Amino acid sequence: MKKLGFKCLALGLAVAMLLSLAACKSSSGDDGGNTTTTAVNGADPSAVPTTVGSTQNAAQVQAREAAHPTVPTTKTEILALYTSVMNKAKSEKPAYTKMEYQEITEKNFDQAAVNVALSLASRFMTTKEKAERDPEIHEKGADTTYFPLYEGSAGCLLAPEDAEEAIQTAACRELSDGNYEIVITLNPETDPEPFVSYHGQMFSPISKKVIDTEIEKLRVVKPEYYSIYYHDCTATLVLNPHTQEIVSLRQMTYVQITAKGAIEVKPIRFEIDGTAALQNTLEITDFQY
Repeated sequence: MKKLGFKCLALGLAVAMLLSLAACKSSSGDDGGNTTTTAVNGADPSAVPTTVGSTQNAAQVQAREAAHPTVPTTKTEILALYTSVMNKAKSEKPAYTKMEYQEITEKNFDQAAVNVALSLASRFMTTKEKAERDPEIHEKGADTTYFPLYEGSAGCLLAPEDAEEAIQTAACRELSDGNYEIVITLNPETDPEPFVSYHGQMFSPISKKVIDTEIEKLRVVKPEYYSIYYHDCTATLVLNPHTQEIVSLRQMTYVQITAKGAIEVKPIRFEIDGTAALQNTLEITDFQY
């Protein structure tokens, strides 16, 4: 019985390695009040055109803009503000509370045994309930190596000139409390690498090289082929436009894994041929600069 238990554990860990590593190293809801919304390719319904008269000098214009920051409208402008705010937090190292959790949302493999293994694999992930019970408390001034890009040199590395190609949708709106809410969703990518892919410059996908190394260590997984498809990955940032300080950050990562091969736990061999979907949620709140 004990031997069988170890086999099931090894099987679950093998599949968990494919799933949880893929997303874990690694639309906006109603804010409950009146809002002013500005989205890409859409006009701000509350915007009032302003003409600078000849009696106004540059200093007056700058003062007005500082008091009433302009809501960005294009993908490039929205990404520029997102990047500026994230990089400021990365360098200033504020205190914050972090929760991260995962869920296998879909299991479509041929063998029923593999589907059972996927259910077992989910036990090795962090549930929402567990994350809420034991959030990570980050002290002010502490190391920000893993905020939010794992081992990233900045809070966001996605260049403004890549905004049109990288971003699927981007929107910024002013909330009823005066804060801005930015929502950015990236275009899909297959097997994105950290730092060099678009997802790797905003989120934290793990390299396939790392997954391959871990699978090799397990020895029980014999993949013929697998791919990791990132889609609809969305960052929602609430910020103070005057101080450019973060109020909250939520990153949703959606991953579909397609795999073909086998899991061998002698004398048993399970064929793998199908897909599974994984959702990773990162929530960072209670910022104190």
